[in-house]
Amino acid sequence: MSESTRREFLRRTLVGATAVGAGLDEVAQASLAGPTTTQGAEARKKVDRRVLGRVGAEVSILGLGLGSSFTRPHAGHPEQVAVLLARALEYGVNYWDTSHSYGSRGIASEEMIGPTVKHVRKRIFLVSKSTQRSYDGFKREMEISLKRLQTDHLDVYHIHSLRPGQDADLGAIEKGAVRAARQATEQGVIGHFGVTGHAGADILIEAVRRWDPDVLLTIFPATRPDNGKYEDVLLPLARERKMGIVGMKTVKQARDADLKGTDLIRYALSLDGMHCVEVGLDSMAHLDENAAMAADFKSLSKRQQTAIHQEITLALAGATAPWEMPGYIDGVTA
Repeated sequence: MSESTRREFLRRTLVGATAVGAGLDEVAQASLAGPTTTQGAEARKKVDRRVLGRVGAEVSILGLGLGSSFTRPHAGHPEQVAVLLARALEYGVNYWDTSHSYGSRGIASEEMIGPTVKHVRKRIFLVSKSTQRSYDGFKREMEISLKRLQTDHLDVYHIHSLRPGQDADLGAIEKGAVRAARQATEQGVIGHFGVTGHAGADILIEAVRRWDPDVLLTIFPATRPDNGKYEDVLLPLARERKMGIVGMKTVKQARDADLKGTDLIRYALSLDGMHCVEVGLDSMAHLDENAAMAADFKSLSKRQQTAIHQEITLALAGATAPWEMPGYIDGVTA
């Protein structure tokens, strides 16, 4: 099927469909039925994979970040969603990261991808998150996530966005959300539980030592925030415990620094112990570019990493990262 014929087919399939209704399910099936360009799926070079620590699963070193960078341009456009996800699969990108709280214009990220997930569940490593800290709240959001994603299990479900102020009592969270997460792993509803955060390394260090989660998702930008503590303290701790380590927020400020996004992703992927770096799925062009970088991946030398760190630090001198702004909520847009 030619590209123009395929687009017309998908357009007709979508007539009268809503973003989360039956039409999206049909588009997902159509997109997965064949290649999305005349190049052909078989010609796409697959991205590299690494074993996700003690989790033991092989995951693509490039992960799909399905937060605001994804929902903002694509909410209400199921054709785009289905085709983008199909292209990612052609590249072998199997690490898909979303959250109960991600969404835009009243449409949840989990609902946007659910119809595709249903058809490819065995081919992907599916990750979502809950911002709830109580036992009942965590379980409630997990059940909603499962329903939206049209699956009976999640490979990882995170306790999301730990913050030093509001989450000072880790003991209370352990009796609540952590207990619910451990119970869900015993029941097979989630394969593993993890923690995420970007408001300071110390609270994540304490959570890792106290709860021993299976997976850590946090920021590893080349600016080396928190005086380098993410890289110099948190990363070795997680590596020592054989945790799955996933990076995020690597390219958030690339445009401000006039740097190549792929170089900033490579920086994080070159850190010792890094298994995967997730990047917002904002466009086909960026997916193609990032996938090319992640195929036959070559790590940066220490000298190259230092040069990139110095360049971006100088370019962003005095700037505040988006996630450091008051009231920042990860992955959520109006």
